[in-house]
Amino acid sequence: MIRNPDLQQRKLVRLAEHVLRDKGLLHLPVNLEALASACRIPLQAMDADEEGVSGMLLRVGNAFGIRYATHIPSVGFQRFSIAHEFGHYFAEGHLDHIQFEAGIHSSRAGFVSPDPYEREADYFASGLLMPSSLVRTLLKRAPEGLQSIEMLGRAAEASTLAAAIRYISETEDAAAIIVSRNGHVDYCFKSEALKQLKGQTWLRKGAALPEGTLTAAIARQPAAERRRLRDEADSDILDWFGGARAVPATEQVVDLGRYERVLTVLSCAQLVDDTYRDEDELDESDEAMEERWTPRFRRR
Repeated sequence: MIRNPDLQQRKLVRLAEHVLRDKGLLHLPVNLEALASACRIPLQAMDADEEGVSGMLLRVGNAFGIRYATHIPSVGFQRFSIAHEFGHYFAEGHLDHIQFEAGIHSSRAGFVSPDPYEREADYFASGLLMPSSLVRTLLKRAPEGLQSIEMLGRAAEASTLAAAIRYISETEDAAAIIVSRNGHVDYCFKSEALKQLKGQTWLRKGAALPEGTLTAAIARQPAAERRRLRDEADSDILDWFGGARAVPATEQVVDLGRYERVLTVLSCAQLVDDTYRDEDELDESDEAMEERWTPRFRRR
């Protein structure tokens, strides 16, 4: 398992796209039923009263099956749950390391588990539902920020959260997403363009939301009152990440409902991403990609 999380995410997304290309399924929305058929992996919906897990990977010898949860009536959630189990099936080392009890591995998909193998399966799932080459094409004609995320989610039949993570990985905009719960940060991702802004810090898991921001104000509302709430306001990158100068931004906030999470999207129209993108990147070797990317993401 690669210790560099940025590099590992890219490798898993790249692997997912190769799987789709190999099976002739590289188009949106990705046909998960066809992928399951091609892999001879039957899919089965769980009963609505079976809660506690997002899905299961079943194993009997070298035969596999996938069960996915339906207690959350969301097509995006269910598709992500299926894609997550494919992550365990395809990602290197997973079948040797994840635990099977009586032939069943139970998952909690959706970036809620601290387990590294569950998080890797989440990244693979995001890439499987939203392959890089297709996402980049779509984003070229999309507006920035939350509108792009929602457009991507609709095209891929994916959840808002999964679409947000793929958006921030592929966009040429200067942007960031923050997922928070009960006024504290769960995690934060920045686009490559925003990472170029000097003097910034990172919002660490568990950090309190910055005071004076729209997100902090919304977080103080009771969960029932902010259900499905969405709003936006002017903001500044300085308030969120510090830095050497003020950078005006648009702060868009939407309540995700599930697990009382709130998604914040920060967009900075004045910053331009001049990061070089190689159109042949998907054909690059693993070793070359690791060498090219590792120096950019130093461990702290």
